[in-house]
Amino acid sequence: MTSGVVTQLAEDAALTAVELVEVLAHCRSVTASADYRMLQAASLIHEEREEDFLAEVAEEHSGEATTSEQFGEMSAAARAKQDPRSQFGPDGLERAMAEVGAVLNVTPGRARELIVAGSALRHRLPFTGHALATGRLDLGHFLIAVSRTALCSPETIADVDAHLAQAIFARPPMARARFTVIVDAAVAQFDPDALLRRRERAEADRKVSVHPDRHAPGQGRLSASLPMASAAEIDAQLEAMAAQPHSGDPRTRDQRRADALLALSRHESRLECLCDDCAATAVDGPQKAVSTSARPTFHIVANLSTLLGLDDQPGFLDGHGIVDADTMRSLLADAQREFLRPLPPAPDATGYVPSRKLQALIRAGELCCTFPGCSAPAWSTDIDHTDPFDHRHPSRGGSTVRANLKPLCRFHHRIKTFTAWRDHQDEMGTVLFESPTGHMFLGNAYTGTDLFSALRSPPSRADHPARRHLDELRIRQRDAHRRAVERAQDAEPPPPY
Repeated sequence: MTSGVVTQLAEDAALTAVELVEVLAHCRSVTASADYRMLQAASLIHEEREEDFLAEVAEEHSGEATTSEQFGEMSAAARAKQDPRSQFGPDGLERAMAEVGAVLNVTPGRARELIVAGSALRHRLPFTGHALATGRLDLGHFLIAVSRTALCSPETIADVDAHLAQAIFARPPMARARFTVIVDAAVAQFDPDALLRRRERAEADRKVSVHPDRHAPGQGRLSASLPMASAAEIDAQLEAMAAQPHSGDPRTRDQRRADALLALSRHESRLECLCDDCAATAVDGPQKAVSTSARPTFHIVANLSTLLGLDDQPGFLDGHGIVDADTMRSLLADAQREFLRPLPPAPDATGYVPSRKLQALIRAGELCCTFPGCSAPAWSTDIDHTDPFDHRHPSRGGSTVRANLKPLCRFHHRIKTFTAWRDHQDEMGTVLFESPTGHMFLGNAYTGTDLFSALRSPPSRADHPARRHLDELRIRQRDAHRRAVERAQDAEPPPPY
C-alpha cells in the first residue's frame, strides 16, 4: 500500500456521509475502468499464449503426413474425433488460464470466464465494453451481457452490441434483473434464433450436483442447472409447499423450503406443520390435516397476440427473466390467465388495498422491486404508496392509483417507511429515491412498459388553466347550440311524418 493511499484513507475517515457517497461513486467508476483493463490484459495474454502454442505445433510438425505410418495415425485420430494438437499438451487457452488464475488468485473456471469476457470486450461487444471502461457498467453487469449474448451469430452480434450500448448510455445504472431483461430483449429483437439455441443449450447442460459445503462444516451444498421453465416449476412447488404450515410454525421460510425439497425427495406431497397445535395433535392422535396438495404458482407476463400465435414476441417469467414464445405458451397452456388493461384511475381510489388486477398491473409494469439496485421478484414484493395513504382521512391524499403505487421488497419497504429515505413518483411511473444525504437515484431505469408497450397508462389530459378554459368554452358553445336548435324547432315544428 503506497503512502498516498494511506494518506487518502486517513482523510476519508474525516469525511461526512454526504462526501463518502461521492467517494463510493468514484470508487465504482475507477473499479469498472480497472476491470476493463484487466479483461483486456487477460485476452491479450491468451492471444500470445495461443500464438506460442501454434508455433510449437508448426515447429514440431508441418501438419502433413510424410510416411504411411504417420498418415495412418492421423486418420485414426480423425475417425476417433481426437484433436491432433492434443499430443502437444495444454493449448493456448489452458496456458493463459493458468497464468491469469495465478496472478489473480482465482480458479481455472473464473480465469476462463475473464479471458472469454476480455475477448468479447475486444471483438464481439466493443460498444458495450466501452460502457464498462467509462464506469457506466460494473464487471458483474458486463459478464451478464457476455454470457447472454454468447449464442448470437456473427451476423447479428454487432446490432445487438450497438442497441445494448445505446440503451445503457440512455439510462442511469440499474439493478441486474432489469439489465438482464434489456440484454435478452436486444437478443430477442435482433437474433430470435439465439433464444432457441439458448433453450437447447440449457437442455443439454442440465445437471444436479451435491458436495460438502467448504464454508459451513456439517452442511452439504446442492446445486442444479436447469432450463428456466423447469427451474421455475421446482421453485414454485417449493414455495407452495413452504406456505402449507400454519402461521405458528417455528421455521423460517428458507427452512420450510429446504424441508419441502427433502419431502419431495421422499415422494411426499405436503409439508408437515410443526406449530404447537399440530405437534400436540401428533402426540395425542392423528395429525391435523394442513393441505392435501400444494398448487405451484408462477407468474408470466405475455402479449395476447403471442398467446394467440399471431407473433413470437418473448414473455417475462417473474423472478427469472425473458422466456421464448414456445416455452411461454407451454407454461400457460393450463394456467389461470388474467388480462390486464391499463385504464384511467377509478373515481373512488380511497381504499387502502389495491384491487387484484391493479396489483398485477403494477407488478407487471415494474419487473422487480423498484428500489435502486434491488432485483427482488415483483410478485414477492409489497405494494407501496409513494404518497403515504392517510388512514384517518383517505380523501386527503395518498390515493390508491397506479401513478402512486410501486412494488418494494419488504426490506426496502421498511427502509422507505421508517428511515430518512424519500421517494417521488410521476404520472409516467418514473420513481426517484432521495437518500438521507440528499443524493437522488432513479429506481426503475427499465420497466415492464419498455418490454410490453401495451402496459403503458393511457395519456391523461393536461391539467392546465388553458385546458380548463377550452373545456368550459366548449361546454358553453355546446349548450348554446343545443338551445338554438330547441328554439328553431319550437318556431318551426317538423312536418308530421
